[in-house]
Amino acid sequence: MSSSQPSSATLSAQRYYNSHSTNAFYSLLWGGEGIHIGILDPPSLTIAEAGRGTIMKMVSTVMASGLQITSKSRILDLGSGYGGPARYLAKTFGCKVVCLNLSSVQNARNKELTREAGLERLIEVIEGNFEEIPAEVLAGGKFDVVWSEDSFLHSSNRSRIIDEISRCLVDGTEGRVVFTDIMASPQAFAEHPEIMSAMLRRLETESMAMRDFYDKAFVERGFVSLGYWDGKDHLETHYRKVSELLQQQREEFLDKGVDEETIEKQVVGLKNWIQGAEVGCIDFGIFCFRRS
Repeated sequence: MSSSQPSSATLSAQRYYNSHSTNAFYSLLWGGEGIHIGILDPPSLTIAEAGRGTIMKMVSTVMASGLQITSKSRILDLGSGYGGPARYLAKTFGCKVVCLNLSSVQNARNKELTREAGLERLIEVIEGNFEEIPAEVLAGGKFDVVWSEDSFLHSSNRSRIIDEISRCLVDGTEGRVVFTDIMASPQAFAEHPEIMSAMLRRLETESMAMRDFYDKAFVERGFVSLGYWDGKDHLETHYRKVSELLQQQREEFLDKGVDEETIEKQVVGLKNWIQGAEVGCIDFGIFCFRRS
């Protein structure tokens, strides 16, 4: 494959997540394992516990679709962040996981936490762009499961991502694609253009996907949907809890390496996400597909 430049949105995400102040923020607030949307059910859960709940929900979605994850399974995690899902999967099932992620700062933490967990034999961390997956990712063969959490919103070339997923998934009907994304609701841009513009500025991208985009795009590439779990009702709860914790722990964050600019950007961004969730601008859910 010829090498191509990542989309502008992906490059923006790389700069954002390579910031040491940004990483200090996520590590402190999420507990260091993940940075993804959590299922706060019950609301008393910590952000880290809620994030683990999302991982477990994705696992149960794959299992319910008829594929059993075992020690023989190979899983590819696209946009793997700090590697929390990979460590959960490797520790729970003894399976091998390849983490592909564009942030060198996050990858370094992923490797450190993986070593501490004694899981280096099962988890490989590769720096790269999921819009053009490096050849080394496929060095061990294709994957039984392609997994991703809340990462594709950071791309402005999601059709290319789906092409790459198809290239990496095992042939036949046994493989599974399972992922979450934060998306725009169908009426969002028409009814709430100011809120959506604020969200796009935060993401430094020109678009957000809608649920029907993924359904159509996967079908066009020979996939069939195995179900969708609608989790949009968890978005407002999640963002409100993050916002409350940020306000409560602001001084601690400043003392531990989160600069004032990062905190102010997070405060504004969280306000926009909460407002968007309140008025129904944004969707969130778990997709599961296989080849038809």
